[in-house]
Amino acid sequence: MHQCVRAVDASTCASAAGHINQGFTDQPINRSEMLSRQLLRCTSSAYLLLGRCISTATKDTKVGIVGCGNVGNAVACNLLRKGFTVTSAFDVSKTALEKMPAAVQRCRSPREVTEACDVVVSGLPKPPDVVEAAEGSEGILAGLSGGKVWVDHSTTDTDNTARFAQEAKAKGAYVLEAPITGGLSTLKRGHMVAYLAGDKQVADAVLPLMDCSYQRTIYCGEIGSAMMVKVVSNLLAAVHLIAMSEVLMLAKRGGMDLKLFWEAIRASAGHSFVWDTGAPFVLQGSYEPGFTLDLFCKDMQLGYDMARKFRVPMPIHQHTMAHFRQCQYQFGDDAGCYITPKALEDALGVQLQDSRFKEWDYDTEIIDGALIVKHSGLEK
Repeated sequence: MHQCVRAVDASTCASAAGHINQGFTDQPINRSEMLSRQLLRCTSSAYLLLGRCISTATKDTKVGIVGCGNVGNAVACNLLRKGFTVTSAFDVSKTALEKMPAAVQRCRSPREVTEACDVVVSGLPKPPDVVEAAEGSEGILAGLSGGKVWVDHSTTDTDNTARFAQEAKAKGAYVLEAPITGGLSTLKRGHMVAYLAGDKQVADAVLPLMDCSYQRTIYCGEIGSAMMVKVVSNLLAAVHLIAMSEVLMLAKRGGMDLKLFWEAIRASAGHSFVWDTGAPFVLQGSYEPGFTLDLFCKDMQLGYDMARKFRVPMPIHQHTMAHFRQCQYQFGDDAGCYITPKALEDALGVQLQDSRFKEWDYDTEIIDGALIVKHSGLEK
């Protein structure tokens, strides 16, 4: 991705230099001033042309990882499995860093990772973690230079991302907003969905990297648009989850077979992704341990902050967020994100578990543009 930038810079500067001696022979000129103006045009033109000629990522493109938790580790493994080059990684947690594939160099800072790669991919828990990784003398921004791309998978504050993008642009580099959805188990299989926002041509250029971990990547527009889709998706899922817990308890107290009830709703207008995956997580008693309640509440808060920013009343979502916060305080930050039905179980002294879901798991597939759940391990 850097060769193209250098080529543009050289050709543009050569063109600019060629014009310095043209059309000014009949009058005295300040050649120093003229040269300064032409070089300024040269630099500006190079940055403007970067998006039009940035090269598409290949297996030789050097990728670095900042944040080696569930997302960063899975992305690195997916890239390596498909034959791509992952050069370096950093995490504040030494334990997480040591779990990275052996071929990946361990670095001492986000800047060191960024300087060693063409594309840096980050996946960090919360907005303050993204700011810490981005800023300062050892941050990602300090390591960015012309032609480099930062793809941020974090679900984070879009105002910060927009600010980072402007700082990167001043260096001839790019930032892409890239939140993801679909569940940890599907990420490990490379079957999640990603939303991209930022420069369209740069987004197209990194698609070969995205294809290693995501069965579909949807370009949403300017920075902020991808994050809106992601957090709204989680807000909708949260509303569905509360309704799901109530109807499961209704079926249980009404004497229905819960597996039969689950299958019947799957074939009805009330079916949803949350019903397809959330109900089994509750029925097996795991409450989705792959994504914590703390992070889910953080995503919901980001969505509610957007509603305040754009002055949109969202009373249903506000009530839903309050319910999730209550469960967070009751069950702890590390509880699974589908834990809310347990509050109803505890209140009524009725358990919703069904042993036939003990070995249940799922994968996803995009069919006709929709995310379809494929089940496995379910007893007849």
